[in-house]
Amino acid sequence: MEEATSEASVTSFVEELLAASGWHVDKIRQRSSRLDPPDYWTLFEVSISQGELVRKLRMVARGAFEAHAWERLRRRLERHDADRPCDPIGGVGYPRIFPESQHAYWFYPYDPAMPNLPAANDPATMAGVLLGMEGESAQAFAEAGRLDVERVRYLPEVGAILRYTIDTGAGPITMYGKVQPGDRGLRTHRIVDGLWQAAKRYDGLLYLPRPLGFVEDLGLLLEESIPGKPVGGNRLSTEFGLAAYAAAEAAAVIHESGISTDDEVIRIEDELSRLDRVTQQFAKVNPKAHFLLNDLIAHMRDQVRKTAQEEWLPTHGDLKYDQFIHHNGKLTLLDFDYFSLAETSYDLGKFCAYLIPSGPRDWEDSIAAEETRLLFLQRYRELRPGATLQRFQIYEALQLALRAMAFMWSQIHGWERITETFLVMAFERLKSRLPDAAPSEFPD
Repeated sequence: MEEATSEASVTSFVEELLAASGWHVDKIRQRSSRLDPPDYWTLFEVSISQGELVRKLRMVARGAFEAHAWERLRRRLERHDADRPCDPIGGVGYPRIFPESQHAYWFYPYDPAMPNLPAANDPATMAGVLLGMEGESAQAFAEAGRLDVERVRYLPEVGAILRYTIDTGAGPITMYGKVQPGDRGLRTHRIVDGLWQAAKRYDGLLYLPRPLGFVEDLGLLLEESIPGKPVGGNRLSTEFGLAAYAAAEAAAVIHESGISTDDEVIRIEDELSRLDRVTQQFAKVNPKAHFLLNDLIAHMRDQVRKTAQEEWLPTHGDLKYDQFIHHNGKLTLLDFDYFSLAETSYDLGKFCAYLIPSGPRDWEDSIAAEETRLLFLQRYRELRPGATLQRFQIYEALQLALRAMAFMWSQIHGWERITETFLVMAFERLKSRLPDAAPSEFPD
């Protein structure tokens, strides 16, 4: 799989694909990889040129480690798309299948889980959707460059975020669109609309993009453009500290929103079972981490047995500092794809676990993370003094273990030390006492 998804193999494939097109490969760079055994994805940036023209393509290498998983993927691709031409320059980069090595290549905006993604990336189609234009008028508007479609983020088979910029003649109008598989987009639209109403009831505690509508034919959620930049990982920055207040307030509003999310439920037993499966993977690549994780899971299960369930509440599901956009002191929360029903501490444990830097530059980073954690917990408990948090330590330890799992899958340089550090810290958090709620020193 490493050979089939290496830069050398991808370069060879792209060069052969473009041989008669007049385009040449300038550079191929691996941007990210994602492992969810037995499935594997690698995302590449492919830079090509033709004379003075330069383009950058996104290419996906998708593989499966087990025969049954590969057979399922192969059948899905062959049933719908594999017989179509792979033309990322003038058409769509439909998949190419390689049965011997159990992998396939395709180019964005093709995606087997989001068949409408090419249409959402087409300026002429979107001129019709956004402006009501038809036929030649929409095509002419697009060819004049008056509707620009920019890829902001793409996670294969999970979702894509697009930026639409419309030239109105009086100035540009910008909005964002999100495409997701199946009915996920409609679900997200309903959740965001419900949260928008909840935010009005708790003025100043939760900011989120205003939903503009849902295009059912494309599975496309449209939202207003939000100025600013994502909160970065600098633990000493002002915006990182502000994220503690914003996250606590957002979590409190979400937990009080009353939005129905019974279709997706996060259970502690399922999360621990997921870690059980990961222990066998650790056994093959890092025996020390394998023993640490086994012991940690046993202690977490013991603590689950000793504690009562917490209150079940609407839950963001992926509450982390980098889910906030900061602009002039205002922080806006994004990404409600994992919104679920869960125990109170799920959001809190996740936010706190991701405050810990994986590679701190010095002791100040670690101290700042601890201070941010304390401010977050104090502010949340101030807003919801009756919150049930008897399992907070379990959920924080769980998320630290899941971070260790992610680093094991990524195989980046130094991953062994990072995973072991997170697992040791998970033990410490599991056995520590929940910080006391301090007297309020926060602005209303």
